[in-house]
Amino acid sequence: MSKIAVAVLNRKGGVGKTTVAVILAQIALVRHNKVLAVDLDPSGNFSDALGFMKNYFKDSLRIKKTLEDSDADAPEEWIVIDCPPNLEDDSKHAIDFADIVVVPVRPDFFSLSNLGVMYSTAKKSGKEKAQLPLVKIGYDTSAMSKIANQIISERDYPVAEDLPLHKRIPFNVTSGLVWSTGLIANSRRPYEKLYDKILKAVEKLNAGIADINEVWTDRKEEEIDNADI
Repeated sequence: MSKIAVAVLNRKGGVGKTTVAVILAQIALVRHNKVLAVDLDPSGNFSDALGFMKNYFKDSLRIKKTLEDSDADAPEEWIVIDCPPNLEDDSKHAIDFADIVVVPVRPDFFSLSNLGVMYSTAKKSGKEKAQLPLVKIGYDTSAMSKIANQIISERDYPVAEDLPLHKRIPFNVTSGLVWSTGLIANSRRPYEKLYDKILKAVEKLNAGIADINEVWTDRKEEEIDNADI
């Protein structure tokens, strides 16, 4: 398998960025990949959450606080980068380095207000818009979610996946458990689908296929258990 570098970034904090980064890293580990986790956020929550799992995954997980160009030659199959909520040098470097930049957004204006600047910054790094797919978190039938969906549609932002809010996931992540502990298959599936789509998108990029929009638009509706939302 080719090396995959994924950054998780939004200029707004509190949107689930670190949780998404932890989940992607842990899915890669559970699927028997070696993972390099790069924690660029001064809060250190990404390092802390994965540090709980270090003994469990042993030599498959390496955690560091800086991103270097030489990491492109690291032995790990997956590089997952948790970015700070800004577009300063570390975040710009991550955008330039990553194959895919996952952008978590909540159904509020603040999650969406700075996306234009982010896409402009990515374009300067040679990234196509489709390489920065949104991940909608906690969108429902509320009026605010409908307005946010309308904004996303009007601005033609690529959307990789809709992730429900599960109370168990933050508990698992902060308690040293694998993120999916206690979740039934239907509840885990949207997160696993995101991982699988990133895999497919990077495969297309490596094959020289610039247009990866079809990877994100293949979003078939699934039954999701809401019992623990």
